[in-house]
Amino acid sequence: MFILSKLFTFLFLPPGIFIVLILIGIVLLLVNRRKTGIVILTLTAILIYLLSIEPVKDRILLPLENAFPYPGKAELNCEAIVVLGGGKISHSPEEGGKAAVTPQVAKRLYTAFKVWKRIKNPLVVSGGKVFNEKAEPESSAMKRFLTNLGILDKEIIEEDKSKNTFQNGVFTYKILSKKGIKKICLVTSAYHMPRSYKIFRSVGFSVIPVPADYRVDRAPYSWSSYFPRMGYLYDSFSGIHEYVGIVYFELIQKRKLSKWRAREDSNLRPTD
Repeated sequence: MFILSKLFTFLFLPPGIFIVLILIGIVLLLVNRRKTGIVILTLTAILIYLLSIEPVKDRILLPLENAFPYPGKAELNCEAIVVLGGGKISHSPEEGGKAAVTPQVAKRLYTAFKVWKRIKNPLVVSGGKVFNEKAEPESSAMKRFLTNLGILDKEIIEEDKSKNTFQNGVFTYKILSKKGIKKICLVTSAYHMPRSYKIFRSVGFSVIPVPADYRVDRAPYSWSSYFPRMGYLYDSFSGIHEYVGIVYFELIQKRKLSKWRAREDSNLRPTD
């Protein structure tokens, strides 16, 4: 199922869907379906443009980013801080050949660091190996980032088995429930928070959302906002991916989590 979900992402979400549509358009031109081919190629070009400009990107991301406000100091009354991974750079020269975190994960980790400075509770870094099982898990790179900021090694708990957000929730719950921790501050990108919140709540946590890595500039638009940019296209992809992920959670993963919780509860229930 994990491989199928990744294939779906590569083929049916940007930029993979653009490649598929362009190839279809070219094939139609080659088989003398000229009008249909031109229509598909033209619509593809329009779609790429729209997803690459700031106003459209913002319309996609804003509902996700505004779902949870940034909490005040008094609201950060959690027992542990959980920060989710989202990519790494393997064999990075700046880390002496070890893995480094990506910019978006660095923003999440810095936000988690600020929360930790206020409450000084255990901090969980969640992220494993997505494809290369011989590679260093993402959690190791995340932990290294935080120790470089001054957090002691003993304050950081690694969850190094998860390959996606669903597994982030399940494996983190298995670690923290053994320590009697059920109330967490959850740190992830603001656009990623709605889906992450649903998953971690369904797993069994009481969740205080702490959004990070905001992508929408709240300033007024200018004429340059309508120029296509690769960064805007990536942000549009990220938002679309989240909406698809939320639908997938509600239709499939939520039911799986209910069954998993039932098994977990029965294992914890005392026997006569």
